[in-house]
Amino acid sequence: MKAPLVLLAFMASTALAGSHSRAARPGVVVPPSAVDNNMSCDIGTYPAATLLLPYFQVETSRHVNDAQNTIFSIVNTSRTPQIARVTIWTDYGYPAFWFNIFLTGFDMQSISLYDVIANGTIPQTSSATAPGSRSKPNDANPNIVSMTDCDVLGGPLPESARASLTAMLTTGTSEASCRLGAEHASIATGYVTVDVVSTCANISPLDPAYYAGVLLFDNVLTGDWERIAPARDLGNYAGGNPMVHIRAIPEGGAAGSVVNDGLPHTFYDRFTPANLRRVDRRQPLPSRFAARYIEGGTGSFRTDFSIWREAHTSSATGCVNANAAIPYMSIVRYDEYENPTIGSESQVLPVAVSAATSSSTFPPRGGFSVSGWIFLDLDNHAGVGASSPYSSPRASQNWVTIHMRAEGRFGVDYDATALGNGCATPQAGGGVTK
Repeated sequence: MKAPLVLLAFMASTALAGSHSRAARPGVVVPPSAVDNNMSCDIGTYPAATLLLPYFQVETSRHVNDAQNTIFSIVNTSRTPQIARVTIWTDYGYPAFWFNIFLTGFDMQSISLYDVIANGTIPQTSSATAPGSRSKPNDANPNIVSMTDCDVLGGPLPESARASLTAMLTTGTSEASCRLGAEHASIATGYVTVDVVSTCANISPLDPAYYAGVLLFDNVLTGDWERIAPARDLGNYAGGNPMVHIRAIPEGGAAGSVVNDGLPHTFYDRFTPANLRRVDRRQPLPSRFAARYIEGGTGSFRTDFSIWREAHTSSATGCVNANAAIPYMSIVRYDEYENPTIGSESQVLPVAVSAATSSSTFPPRGGFSVSGWIFLDLDNHAGVGASSPYSSPRASQNWVTIHMRAEGRFGVDYDATALGNGCATPQAGGGVTK
């Protein structure tokens, strides 16, 4: 009987040794990985190559002590230095502004969007900063092709640049003849992406060369966001959540390297070169969600959904009017007694929006129940882009975050449940199923 026990012990120790060696890199959590199946598109809070802050609001007309604000943080989980490109997009999906952050090994950087948008101050980082005792030298990342312009990053913006950024995010206008975002009075609104990149160059995210030759594929970034509403007339509450972590599949390699990733489409493939679709390797996001709500009751409950959607146009021409009203498949409300109500026939939403579940954006609540859940199929069934490059329909990408409040002073934020993922098989009309 001893031989089987010895064999079992050997097998167990071998399995443990294998799992340990796979996660042996200090500071890096190794997520489940796959290339050819739906598991490649399962989004989780693992270190990633791109982070998405799906929605933000910044109240630019108030003092920072009383203003709505959104703060987010970026963490480099690796020992080697990384360059993170931060892009601020309007709620119509136009890149209003971008800047680079240099992160030493195991570094972290917090960014207040009030500081950037209202004050015109970019966080200051530098490749000349002495590395920490536990990280590698600042020139130790072989995938950083150039340290030029990395020695001094950030600082104050020229007033003209700050004013232009604020105008794009609050009124949706700039020097361009086309509208770039919706009008929000003094509330700057949009979303943010953070990419690991190979250079501190100022290349535009509208340039296909950014995706084909600047993006990197190391899953090393993690991050979170916090939203703050300190003014008592606005609720005096705060909330937070992890950013959406979008991994590169497969990870690793130099900028511009092309591999067979097995993904049907990618997060950035609306912007990639026509002959290099999916060169960004980023996981695509899903289109269907289940989201809880509660409205009214003794606690004066309120629920808002913040929704991010893949833009209809790529912004390459500077005209993004079509992104103000992108169609979606359906939204259905179910109360806690399973009674459904269906929304109106006017089924359109912009790229980034936040709305109360009691508003006309969602189907009306029937009966006496104050809570339930809402099904959202946000696929842009009209297709992705004015002339889609895809030979067969595919679902557009979306994300939903739930904000619940009570008594005007308590709040909680969390992601809605995704039903399927971005690699799921397309249905007729662009919907997806597992």
